[in-house]
Amino acid sequence: MAGQSITRGSVVLARYPFTDLSGEKLRPTVIVIPDSLIRALEDVLCAFITSTIPEKLLSTDLYIQPTDAELIDTGLKTSSVIRAHKRALLHRSLIHRQLGRLSQSMMAALDQCLIKAVGVNVP
Repeated sequence: MAGQSITRGSVVLARYPFTDLSGEKLRPTVIVIPDSLIRALEDVLCAFITSTIPEKLLSTDLYIQPTDAELIDTGLKTSSVIRAHKRALLHRSLIHRQLGRLSQSMMAALDQCLIKAVGVNVP
């Protein structure tokens, strides 16, 4: 992804591994690692995005609806779910291009999902 600068909240197209490591798929994902670590490391922590909406959303899922005014800024083409419990550490070379970015309000909601996904107790 030469020439493009990714930051926390960037929605990118990346080669994302299957959880059993049997393969990978080119798919959208959101960068969740802090900007300071993006600059310092070759790897970035990403959260999985799917357009397959589960029947029951989990507390670690962020549902982006087609009626969300901010959907267009994400670069996603349809309603999607960011699954905060499905994260992967990806080398920068696996990122193909940036699609868009999450708004501040979407990132705040995703942060709450991430807290639940890792079991952090915040007072």
